[in-house]
Amino acid sequence: LIREINEWAMEGVRFLAKHADYCLADSNYNKQELLAYGYKCPIDVLPILMPLEDYTAKPDAKVLKKLQSDKTTLLFTGRIAPNKCQQDVIRTFYYYKKYYNPNSRLILAGSFKEENLYYAKLKRYVYELGMEEDILFTGHTKFASILAYYRMADAFVCMSEHEGFCVPLVEAMLFDVPILAYNSSAIPDTLGGAGLLLQDKNPLEAAAVLHRLMNSQELRKSVIAGQQKRLDTFRYQVVAKTFSELLQGFLK
Repeated sequence: LIREINEWAMEGVRFLAKHADYCLADSNYNKQELLAYGYKCPIDVLPILMPLEDYTAKPDAKVLKKLQSDKTTLLFTGRIAPNKCQQDVIRTFYYYKKYYNPNSRLILAGSFKEENLYYAKLKRYVYELGMEEDILFTGHTKFASILAYYRMADAFVCMSEHEGFCVPLVEAMLFDVPILAYNSSAIPDTLGGAGLLLQDKNPLEAAAVLHRLMNSQELRKSVIAGQQKRLDTFRYQVVAKTFSELLQGFLK
């Protein structure tokens, strides 16, 4: 059903190519997608307008208490889906825990359905690795719970192979959680030079980079400082000003 909905949506995108007078894409990646679909109109790039002030709300106290631990906590947020490549996050975590930090855990925060084949494969993979006690699948969670997961996280690990923008990257920046991400789709656009980008998914190399990120205070501080600087791009005043300028430029 989801595949059918996506195909129907893309049909609509292709149809509009001959009718649109102006487009705003939330990443350069999506702009290139529109160009590939035959859009001839002017196309500008404007980040998603995120209500960053909402993230100052109180996190779920029960979740914080339940997860309280001295373990290093790795986090990825996003629905359980093949394009998100949670299997690669799990694989990286496996080697990180095995060779560098046995006192660690992984939280995969995102919705899933029990009957979903990909979710079943992930659960089987976790079982075969013997890591049922080390990896938490949260399922659908309330916003306050998501805030708690970010508060608990020591690093955000993203191995997704298709993102049009990737809001969780900005969320991680907000909570000063250093990011390790695979260089694909719109991820480098959203990071804008912040975080650490992997050029391939070799889990041993990713685990080694993660270990250095967790153990080098200098590197960790540098990554967080870069993310804080990048975060300014997504603040309401900046996005609103850019939107006004782009719109006025088109209307002239």
